[in-house]
Amino acid sequence: MPRSISRLLILILIVALAAAGPIGLVVARSVQPQSGELLLNPGFDDPFVQEGSADLFVANSWQAWYVVPDGITYPTKCAGGDATCKPYQIPVYHPSQPQNAKVPPRAIAGNSQQWGALYAVYVAGVYQQVSNITPGTQLRFSAYTQGFNCDDDRGCFGSAGRYGYSYEPGNMEMRVGIDPTGGTNAFASTVVWSSFANPLDAFVLQQVDAVAQGDKVTVFVWSSPTFPEKHTEVYVDSASLVATGQGAVPTGAPTTQAAGTPVPTSTISPNATTYTVVAGDTLSAIAQRYNLTLDQLLALNPTLTRDSVINVGQVINVAGTPPTPGATTKPAATATIAPTATPQPSPTIAPTMTSTPVAAATAAPATTAPVTATTSVTLIAPTSTPATVALSSGLCLQAFDDLNNNLTRDPNEALVAGVAFNVKSVDGKTSVDYTTDGKQEPHCFTTLPDGRYAVNTQLPADRVATTDSAWQMSLLAGTNVNIVLGTRPDATPTVEPTLEPTPVPATSAPMPTRSSNAAPLALLGGGVLILFAGVALFLGLRSRRK
Repeated sequence: MPRSISRLLILILIVALAAAGPIGLVVARSVQPQSGELLLNPGFDDPFVQEGSADLFVANSWQAWYVVPDGITYPTKCAGGDATCKPYQIPVYHPSQPQNAKVPPRAIAGNSQQWGALYAVYVAGVYQQVSNITPGTQLRFSAYTQGFNCDDDRGCFGSAGRYGYSYEPGNMEMRVGIDPTGGTNAFASTVVWSSFANPLDAFVLQQVDAVAQGDKVTVFVWSSPTFPEKHTEVYVDSASLVATGQGAVPTGAPTTQAAGTPVPTSTISPNATTYTVVAGDTLSAIAQRYNLTLDQLLALNPTLTRDSVINVGQVINVAGTPPTPGATTKPAATATIAPTATPQPSPTIAPTMTSTPVAAATAAPATTAPVTATTSVTLIAPTSTPATVALSSGLCLQAFDDLNNNLTRDPNEALVAGVAFNVKSVDGKTSVDYTTDGKQEPHCFTTLPDGRYAVNTQLPADRVATTDSAWQMSLLAGTNVNIVLGTRPDATPTVEPTLEPTPVPATSAPMPTRSSNAAPLALLGGGVLILFAGVALFLGLRSRRK
C-alpha cells in the first residue's frame, strides 16, 4: 500500500478519536438537581427584625403570617358560659434566647423563633419565599418544632408539675408546608402540608416533600392551638430546604393564588340587591362575589369611590340599574350612609392588637433617592408633613414591570396597570382599595388612622409577582410606608424543543431525538468510529511492513 494512503489512514484515526472523545463526554452529562441549603438563615439566628409593631420581632429572612381576628369567625372575646367560643389574638413574636436555664432547651443552637399568646388561640406561623429554583426540582422542607402549653402556672412553674414543662395541655397543631407555586398565602390550596404534630417540651423534626412548579417556592410553619390556655407558645429552629432530585419540568402554567392574610367571607344570596358589609370585606371582594367589576359596583353606589373606606354594617347596592350620572341616590339607611370620596376616619377606630409607638429614631433615615419596599416594607421619616395630616401616617402604593427580575425598580422599568391593592386594619373596620392605572403612581393614602394593617394584592391574570405580594405593618404617626410591587408577565413555560433529525435517504432509519435512548446510541456510534480507526491503523502498519 502506498505511503500516502498509510498517512491518510493514520489521519483518519486521529479524527475518529477526536470525534469519539466528545461523544463520551456528552453522554456522561445529565441534568443535575440543585444542591446545598436553599434557605436564608435556616437556624433563625440573630438579628431579629421588628416588623413595624413593638411585639413582632422575626428572624431575618423570615416573615410572620397570622389570621387577623375579625370579631365574628375569629372572635377576640367570648361571652360568659359559652364553652364553644375561643378568643383569638395575633401572637407575639420574639427570639427565644436568652431563656430561663430551668426550662427545657428552647433552641437547638444559637437562637430560635418563638411566638405565642396568653389565654387565647391563634392561627399563625412564619414563612420564607425562595427564588431561583429550577422548575421540576424535588424539594424537602424540614424544621424542628416545639410547643409549650400550660393551663395553670402552678403546674408549669409551681409545685404541681415539672418546672417549665407543659401542664394539662391542649394540642398545639403544628405542621410544615411547601407552596410549589411560590405563593405566600398559607390557606392556598396549592400548599402541600405535612401531618399535624404536638411536640410538647422537646424539639421534633417535621418534614414535607413537593415538586417546584416554577422558579419560586414558599415554605411555611403553621401552628393553631386548640385551647386558649394561659401559655400557648411555639419554638422553631434548624429549618432546611434541600433538593432531593429532579423531575419533569411542568408543562402547564403554574397555578397562582392571591397572597395575603385570609379573612372570613359571609354567606350571600345570588338574588340579593343589597349587601351588608362584614369585617374583612373590601369593595373588590364584594364585586367579585356578585360577578361585578369594581367599576360596575361603584356605578351602583355613586357615593363610593375606589378610595372609599367601608365600615361594618354599611349597606352596599349589588344589583339594579346604575343611576343616571349627576342624579342623587338616597342612601339605603341613615345609619349606614356610605362615606364620601375623601373620608375622615373615626378617631375611635383602633387595632385589636396593642402597638407601642415607635420612636422616630427607629425609622429608616430619609434619603434623597426614591425609597422602595420590594421584599419588605420600609419605614421612612417624611421630609415634610402638611399640617392637615400631622397626626396621620402615609401609605404609598405602586407596581412596576420587573424586567430584569432583580426585585428593584430601575429607571427603565415602567409602572403596571390593573394591580388591585387592599389595605385593611387588624380589626377589619377600616378597609380601602386602589387599582393601579400605570400612570399616576405612587398613589398615597394620607388619612389612615394609626394602627396595624395588612396589605394584600390581586394581580392581572397575565402577570405574576417577583417580590412579596402581601405585607403586614404598623402605620404610626409621622411616618410613611412605601410599597413597591414587582411583577412580570406570566409566560407559560416553553416546552423544550425536540432536535430535528438530519435529512437522510428514505431507506435509512430516522436519527433518534433526545431521549432516554440517546446515551446508548451515542456510545454505539463512538464505538463504531473507534473500531473503524483501529482497522485503519492496522492496515497502515501492515502496508509499512511490506
